[in-house]
Amino acid sequence: MPDDLVSSAVPPDNFEQGYWRFQDLVERDSGFPFRSFDEGRIAVWENYKPHLREHALSRLRAGEWTENQIGSGEIVRRTIDAIEIQDNRPGGHLNNLLSWQNRWGHANRDHRALLEAEVSASVRAPIERLLFGLYRGGADEGLTFDGLSDLTGRKYPLMAYLYFLKDIDRFMPINPTGFDRAFRAFGVELTTLRQIGWTNYTAYNATLDGLRPLIAKAANLKTVRLVDAHSFCWVFATLLERESQGAIGQSSSSNLAGRVLGGREKAAAIMRWTVENTVKNANGQIVERVLKNKELRMTPEALEKFLIAMLELQGDRCALTGIPLHYDGPDVDKALKPSLDRIDSGGHYEEGNLQVVCQFVNFWKNNSDNEEFKRLLMLVRGETGLPADLA
Repeated sequence: MPDDLVSSAVPPDNFEQGYWRFQDLVERDSGFPFRSFDEGRIAVWENYKPHLREHALSRLRAGEWTENQIGSGEIVRRTIDAIEIQDNRPGGHLNNLLSWQNRWGHANRDHRALLEAEVSASVRAPIERLLFGLYRGGADEGLTFDGLSDLTGRKYPLMAYLYFLKDIDRFMPINPTGFDRAFRAFGVELTTLRQIGWTNYTAYNATLDGLRPLIAKAANLKTVRLVDAHSFCWVFATLLERESQGAIGQSSSSNLAGRVLGGREKAAAIMRWTVENTVKNANGQIVERVLKNKELRMTPEALEKFLIAMLELQGDRCALTGIPLHYDGPDVDKALKPSLDRIDSGGHYEEGNLQVVCQFVNFWKNNSDNEEFKRLLMLVRGETGLPADLA
């Protein structure tokens, strides 16, 4: 076994010390402890990565590549497109997993070699042949890693990002300085800075994989994914750096970053903010059509408390169908997430006129009469409300 793999083991005693140090830093910086990867500071900072990856894959479209494209520039162009992601609109994606922007000069861009391959046929074909083998051709992953690394300037973040796109269950992005800092705090001897190579990258991912059961046990979580262990280490590294700068507790926070929210509480907060935005933009104004006037007849804080109570009363189930509601998490079904519905669609947001339903139910119901919609749901379920001999 390579020496790097031996040194990648995480000593359990050292992990325990590191874990409580992590907890202390999180609580001092945000005001709340770490509880899970779906809430609090770690969720706000880190939950974007799987979504960013999916967006990148939609640009890469490696499943469409053909061997006759090797050397044409098309494969390099799509790879660059999967790297250069910056959408500053609300909900947009920003790729900060490697340094691709021309901020510090072209020579310092992690994907410089790919950009130059677009205009240089001599290096384009070899690079595209390796990229094709990585994503389509079933090539040896280790040989491809080292070969592609040599052709692209030995940029560790670039190589790790390309492998992260290949398989999120086995490969993670890397920032050597940050992760080395976190590994040292756990007593791990592995160093990744200026150590790019397949053996080192394998040891890096093995270290993260070894942290998964330790984090799960310490935080009392059922499952911890490889990407969760990656997030854990990155947040730890960031907070360690802030501590060294005397900046713990001085970071700006979004609405969710300053609060630790469980699934039910987070859903209530999101529904509250949605209602606030809805009433702000639907006050009887005339645009292309006249919008119904909708008023929030309680304070936003009272609405949020009311929604938490409603979710508890409903047993975390849709009020109209009884389907269990889904809260944010790795396996969430967006169609089953909670959505606030006005029982009387012509009424206002006030007690007595509110119920929580599945998102798809709210979409289907739209402005329908509540009782009529319930009758139609009964028909869908085969419940006509008539005696069996007349149904």
